Amino acid sequence: MTNPVIRCFPFGGVGEFGKNMMVYAIDDEAIIVDIGMGFPEPGQHGINITIPDISALDELGLKIHGIVLTHGHEDHIGGLPFLLPRLKLPVWGTPITLALVKHKMDEAKFKPELHPLPDDGTLTQVGSFQVEAIPVTHSIMDAVSIAIHTPLGAIIHTGDFKFDPSPIDGRHTALHRFARLGDEGVLMLCSDSTNATASGSSASEGSVGAPLKQAVSQCSGKVVVSTFSSNMFRIQQIIDAGLANGRKIAFAGRSLEKNVEITKLMGRLNLPDNQVVDVKKTEGIPDQELLIIATGSQGEWRAALSRIAQNHFPTLRLGVGDLVIFSSSSIPGNERVIAGLYNHIYRRGARVLHSRQAHLHVSGHANAHELKTMVQLTRPKYMYPVHGEYRNLVEHQYLAIATNVPYENTIIAENGHSVEVTAEGIKHGPDFHAGAVFVDDSGRDEVNYAVLKDRRALAEEGMITVVVLIDQHEGHVIGTPELLTRGVLNHEFSEETFDEAAASLRVYLETFDQETLADMDAAREEVRLWVRRWCKRKLGRRPMVVTTILEV
Repeated sequence: MTNPVIRCFPFGGVGEFGKNMMVYAIDDEAIIVDIGMGFPEPGQHGINITIPDISALDELGLKIHGIVLTHGHEDHIGGLPFLLPRLKLPVWGTPITLALVKHKMDEAKFKPELHPLPDDGTLTQVGSFQVEAIPVTHSIMDAVSIAIHTPLGAIIHTGDFKFDPSPIDGRHTALHRFARLGDEGVLMLCSDSTNATASGSSASEGSVGAPLKQAVSQCSGKVVVSTFSSNMFRIQQIIDAGLANGRKIAFAGRSLEKNVEITKLMGRLNLPDNQVVDVKKTEGIPDQELLIIATGSQGEWRAALSRIAQNHFPTLRLGVGDLVIFSSSSIPGNERVIAGLYNHIYRRGARVLHSRQAHLHVSGHANAHELKTMVQLTRPKYMYPVHGEYRNLVEHQYLAIATNVPYENTIIAENGHSVEVTAEGIKHGPDFHAGAVFVDDSGRDEVNYAVLKDRRALAEEGMITVVVLIDQHEGHVIGTPELLTRGVLNHEFSEETFDEAAASLRVYLETFDQETLADMDAAREEVRLWVRRWCKRKLGRRPMVVTTILEV
């Protein structure tokens, strides 16, 4: 391997938030780092999550040795239940990450091949690759960066990280390990760009504890706190705030309950059993002695908090004197839904406290100063910003340039655009297909683009069902066709408008001979096209048209 070609194939998470998946290849040998999920965009109706489209993997002709995970957030492991049964690859991860993966795969009824990924400096052999896991702080336990050792130098894939000076569990980002890799020679830094547009450094997770305790102490009723269910550092601080104020702790939300169970069994969560109550058995506990931690900080309509806010949760009712704390940020695009959730809470008589009113949330991602520090520690030859929308990637690129990485040694390559690194330099490689697979609310059925397009048309333009009766013996139209509308009528278009359309359609069909009307497929298509053209001409819209031809 005197002149290896190193290639990067971003299947997700580069040019977008979420759905993270990167393939690193040395010649034709490869490993995958993370397989995450994303959330649907507006207009993707009935879609629950999105996962990377891996159809191009076969075309790339790579021998893939395994999957290495940086941490256990859904946007990094959420695609595994759908894609691991197809890939059938071994998986490496840290203890909490593997525990979360095992639970997800148990639900998917698939037994994965799981291997520990030590973060103590030991090199792990993944096929022909030597991989080193480096501890980093993030908003989940056991997060690591991945260093892939190659003949040209190390590739560092940071994953999500920050430099927290006082982490809750005492597990610091291993700055000395990054510096040592920099001394040995880092070929390429592939670094998290999520907060590249935020100046300074992100606040410590521990700084949220005191404001949480103060907020709970000032509430005379029950307290409900919502946060991300995988952020056990935050959940520990919420538990501490409740216990410090003499409150019992209850959990509402299946994913939260499971994550608490996993971390308690592993000895990573401090919560005495006698301080926990079943959320369905809280009726006898005075409001001032109860704190509920609930899922649904993003306004998800099926999550626990949404049901509590609308009085749809058994045994729990919000009222005057109660407080709902949002110890979270709003994911871009969810603001309107969250505002609606606030209104439901206020209608119950309770009040809301969120991170714009008090210091109740900190980001788990590195801000600009920390990103520059990572570049200074590792001193990479090449810089490839990952994890974030295009604006984040570009801002991160310029942070690297400001930290003495030459412009020509930086590269921007979104999903579907490969990167090639050789001894001669770095460049864009061939493009490949890297779309998304849509998964609907059943949680297991994939939805193709055609179905999604139909759903969008139904939501935006409505639907017209056309029923035409044809005499099968004489081959002519019986009566007037019927047009049934859904989501099309408004103050401009009355039912009389469609009655006129039905009469015009009959006149049109009477121009066809018996042979044409006897051909059911041809007749159905003629009706559909006529109604589509009429809608465009008269209504200025393109509703979905469903045609039913009945022979009598």
